[in-house]
Amino acid sequence: MKRKVAVIVDGTGAVPTAVAAAYDIGVLPFHVIVDGRDHIDAEVDLQWLFGRLRQRRNLPTTAAPSIGEAVRAFDWAAERADSAISIHLTSAFSKSYESGLQARAVAMEKYPHMQIEVIDSRTAEAGELAMAIETAGLALKGAGFDEVVRRAYETRDSLAHFYCFETLFYRDKGGRTFKAKPWAAAESAGGPGLKVLLEVDQSTDGTVQPICRAKTKKQLFERIIRLVSERMNGAALCGAIVHANAAQEAESLEQLLRNELKCERIEIAHTCAASVVQSGEGFIAFACHTSTGDLERI
Repeated sequence: MKRKVAVIVDGTGAVPTAVAAAYDIGVLPFHVIVDGRDHIDAEVDLQWLFGRLRQRRNLPTTAAPSIGEAVRAFDWAAERADSAISIHLTSAFSKSYESGLQARAVAMEKYPHMQIEVIDSRTAEAGELAMAIETAGLALKGAGFDEVVRRAYETRDSLAHFYCFETLFYRDKGGRTFKAKPWAAAESAGGPGLKVLLEVDQSTDGTVQPICRAKTKKQLFERIIRLVSERMNGAALCGAIVHANAAQEAESLEQLLRNELKCERIEIAHTCAASVVQSGEGFIAFACHTSTGDLERI
């Protein structure tokens, strides 16, 4: 028997395989282009990619899912549900959302009785993962389309999503530094090797808002704790941490969060190859939203 809603998220949401299986989340892959050859994100060996990026020349690039791939994701959803929502990387960074909208028009012709919502997450890795878990968990509990869509937008609009970067070199090469461009320019000019904290969420219009720079990631983590404490106002939070070959630091951030704040659920995941190309090795992304208190960890 079909359920009411299926949830899809694009590959930058970094949904771990076990989480995708537990919550029955469909993943729409990005592409990584290396030396003119197109690879599905999941086919790229991450350890090889880290080594390639460290050379800082002849860099790989990325491409959003195609319209055809997005249509196939809606085919997957139609097999298991009466409706679907598809969560995409902020449109400020990617054409994934645009592909989703065009695919929706095709899918609605194939499945005229199916409801489909395509969502610009206005955020990225950890924010997408947090949204996917929140909405998919609600869908598995039997919620209807309108309720799941409403929760998706409520989660998106309340998310706080922070990036800690070792370097802005890769984001600058990809044209994704936005207001942090002066920091990237200072780094490329040989300035002090500072870590960088940025925000990307609904409050920043889905683009980059520079927060601060520091000598260590621990200092950035402490700033995140202060910012989240102010915004959550004592409420329990749910969230996600996504990292690029920085598992120990991700675990340290999780421990800090649990020590200082009221945390109901925090998922830790390794990022995907496309995000590594865009942001480099060592970055950590953290996103959180206020807990609704009605979802148990699956």
